Amino acid sequence: MAKTRTRVATPQQIKNLDEANAALAEIGVLTAKTDAIDAVATRKIGAIKEKAATDGAPHRERIKELESALSLYAEYNKSDLFKEKKTLTLAYGNIGYRFSTKVSIKTKTTLELLKKLFPGRAVRIKEEVDKEELKEWDDSELATVDAAKVEQDTFFYEVNQEQVNADLLKRVG
Repeated sequence: MAKTRTRVATPQQIKNLDEANAALAEIGVLTAKTDAIDAVATRKIGAIKEKAATDGAPHRERIKELESALSLYAEYNKSDLFKEKKTLTLAYGNIGYRFSTKVSIKTKTTLELLKKLFPGRAVRIKEEVDKEELKEWDDSELATVDAAKVEQDTFFYEVNQEQVNADLLKRVG
């Protein structure tokens, strides 16, 4: 079983290694119980979502039918209904046409062609600091770019979940 390291901000007061070992065992037991609770919740949530999808399917299908019917009606009567305005306000909502422009990218080579033919244009590049590289820099180089290394000795713990599970099985068996 994979071990996970957890950092602790404010640990409970422990006086000796036996108490530390007991705390790790308790964390392991509580983690197993929490995982079981979470698994039950995940199954229940999945079942609820599945039921909602099934129960709502006829309504969603009917909405699609009505949307299609509205669209066909508006398209067929476009010249009469939308001569003066692009939107008609009805008692229960609006119908209309909204002019929009979108770009259709036809090939996977568009990005490469943009880079080659129009360098620096129409391509987004997310810039961010590479902290892993900065770890390799010396302090004077870091200072020139208004950065610094901050070293800290942070406590962690690892629960031997396999041993906790083995002990639980002994108690049950």
